[in-house]
Amino acid sequence: MKDIFPAALVKRIVKKTGTPVYIYSRHKILENLDAYKRSFSALKPLFCYAMKANSNGAVARLLAQNGAGADVVSGGELYRALRAGFDPRKIIFSGVGKTDGEMAAALRAGILFINVESFEELAALERVAARMKVKAEISVRINPDIDPHTHKFITTGKIGSKFGVAFKEARQLYAFARASRHLEPVGIHFHLGSQIDSPEPYAKALSVVAKFILLLRADGVTLKYLDIGGGWGVREGCDMLPPGILARTVGPLVRKLGLALILEPGRSLVAAAGALAVTTLYRKKSGPKNYVITDGAMNDLIRPAFYGAKHPVRPLVKRPGKARRYDIAGPVCESGDFLAQGVSLPMPSRGDILLILSAGAYGFSMSSQYNSRPRASEVLITGADSWRLIRERETTRDLTEKER
Repeated sequence: MKDIFPAALVKRIVKKTGTPVYIYSRHKILENLDAYKRSFSALKPLFCYAMKANSNGAVARLLAQNGAGADVVSGGELYRALRAGFDPRKIIFSGVGKTDGEMAAALRAGILFINVESFEELAALERVAARMKVKAEISVRINPDIDPHTHKFITTGKIGSKFGVAFKEARQLYAFARASRHLEPVGIHFHLGSQIDSPEPYAKALSVVAKFILLLRADGVTLKYLDIGGGWGVREGCDMLPPGILARTVGPLVRKLGLALILEPGRSLVAAAGALAVTTLYRKKSGPKNYVITDGAMNDLIRPAFYGAKHPVRPLVKRPGKARRYDIAGPVCESGDFLAQGVSLPMPSRGDILLILSAGAYGFSMSSQYNSRPRASEVLITGADSWRLIRERETTRDLTEKER
């Protein structure tokens, strides 16, 4: 994989911004989007970027300007998507817990459709649409009961999960929507989870969903859109899996159904395009374990503690000496505060910069102010030797600004 974080440029960035700092590569994000476009060119799908992966306005604008739509899961993400310039007719709204206010905002914006995930939600949406005297375009999120065999926290298409509805209930939802003056069923949706490294789960889900689509047609429900979600894998430290594998698998059935295809890539677009730069504060030993304590912590990047994610660590300066195993930990008062475990590297010196790689997705977007730690700054590399600040580092004043 090409080095998209050249040491000289990272040093200049860190000198200006300090650490921790998230660094993203414009080139890599667009390269990943182009890979999707090329692979699926015959199907001409709409790619709705999953905003939850990385919702920074500069990243979102970059994707909007290059033809992507947006998949949002909250009113805040809808606000960000519209502010970033996404065409409202390329925005879809997913999630199990939309409020009346969020639904109203989506209808006012004129988005493509709202993915509903329960009968009560559909009834609530109908009431909101009736009050606004509009017709809400909807899709139903199916739970196809397919196990993609990923981490239990990112598996969303199995029965027992809070996401989506089973086929029997979905049929009732479509019948209700078809009979309503204020609802219009236009799509069908499933999302199996994240970090899926094979097209097989998509093929299985699509096969059962296709039969259901034919059943709906017999019921008089004719849909326009087929949304197969996101979740295409990208292993930490690697490029995303070639999306052509997925396109070749789903393409024949999608063409047979004749519906417009929607995909929701998120992590696969931005994960490998980002890194978190941290500074070595101290080195210490605890029994058999060696620790490198940095100024970055679990509040900056929670994926290792939360998901068991194994992010590669690259020292900006490789020190001489024998490599040892180190846990890279932070200042947060939790035993689960680590950025990496068992990393092999020569002992870094105090002040050395470490890059935590594959941190462009679910890094900053899941960060917090835990332990009253201001959140990191964000930077976008715009060229071979150019970059710009896209989010200022928070200050201690930001910690209490909203308190009264």
